[in-house]
Amino acid sequence: MNTFFELEPDYVEFYKQALGFRTWVVGPVSFWVNKSVSEEIGVENYENEENTVELMEWLNSKELNSVLYVCFGSSTKFWSAQLAEIAGGLEDSGHQFVWVVGKVIDSGGDHGQPFDGIEEFEERMKQSKRGLIVRTWAPQQQILNHPAVGGFITHCGWNSILEGVCGGRPMVAWPSSAEQFFNEKLITEVLKIGVSVGAKKARGLMNLEAVAIVGRDEIAKAVSFLMGDEEEAVGMRNRVREMAVAAERATNSGGSSHTSLLSLIHELKMMKLKRQANELHA
Repeated sequence: MNTFFELEPDYVEFYKQALGFRTWVVGPVSFWVNKSVSEEIGVENYENEENTVELMEWLNSKELNSVLYVCFGSSTKFWSAQLAEIAGGLEDSGHQFVWVVGKVIDSGGDHGQPFDGIEEFEERMKQSKRGLIVRTWAPQQQILNHPAVGGFITHCGWNSILEGVCGGRPMVAWPSSAEQFFNEKLITEVLKIGVSVGAKKARGLMNLEAVAIVGRDEIAKAVSFLMGDEEEAVGMRNRVREMAVAAERATNSGGSSHTSLLSLIHELKMMKLKRQANELHA
């Protein structure tokens, strides 16, 4: 499983004890990869990616924990009306942000412009240095690990949650489909490292119109809470930072995921040897 024991020990034990499944917990996988190439990653490696260089330089100019990162993954699609509400909520919150604008659904299918007035919105944010809109791919792990980033609006995909945890970033949970609503409950009610934006209904290819739009007021409220100084928000930040430390410890030599991975490798070797022995005596 792509998780680590310290993140959800009760669920790991449930799989082993109650369900009787043989279980190897070897995550966060993205953390393993990040550690192996950490010395190779940096702005200098994006010489041909002008947008990425601009993004990292923009973040470098910001204060510690002052920027909200907004990204809904590569598959989530919103109506242009919802994107307009997101823009309004981000602006009303008063906080700085990086927003990776994803695909848009309109009556004709994929639509080029996210919403009417985006150029004016983008220009206002640029002039005030409040926000940066990214319309192409963005290096999410590097953004979440940047010291200027203090929070993360996420669609609650499992990879994004793990990357948010590894970066030590509290989250605004905005699930859209499948298991993401269960993931939202994990981070908001069990781990208590995030706050819900209020999305209640899953979106599918056939029922996009049936999903209520989350308004700018709700979005601004969730962002202001997450990035604010209330005791509960501070507690979320402290808890997720402790989990980031636990994630690193789990993947270090002797850590829970490292030990589990070695156990899995040993198991696979034993299976191979047993198969070879059976073939020899066949």
